[in-house]
Amino acid sequence: MPSDSKQPKKVVAYEYSVGNTSYLTEGGPISEISAYHINSRATRVWLVREIIPNSTPLAVKDEYRVLKDVWFDSGAKLEMDISNDIFGRLKESDKKNGTTDESEARDYFMKFEHDEFVEMGGTPD
Repeated sequence: MPSDSKQPKKVVAYEYSVGNTSYLTEGGPISEISAYHINSRATRVWLVREIIPNSTPLAVKDEYRVLKDVWFDSGAKLEMDISNDIFGRLKESDKKNGTTDESEARDYFMKFEHDEFVEMGGTPD
């Protein structure tokens, strides 16, 4: 059957709620290689934009963000906690040694805005 060029193209997008903010994915994942391995963290990385609250029709802000969706083993530390531990140790070392490694290292790490466990029915999933 010939396609009707007047019909809008249907696009699959996902909405992620993180804290009090919702994001809409744009296009396919930037990366999802490990998502298909049973013994992995099933990581997917998305290009997203923040949804403007209460917008009708749905509208998003202009600024793009990157959202990383990961399955953690029970008891695993969140990546932001690991990053904070690293910077805390570097800061202690800087005080002791008179260095500036902590501030210099930040340029090589991802900046976290939010990091949380997904909850299903009020319990972490």
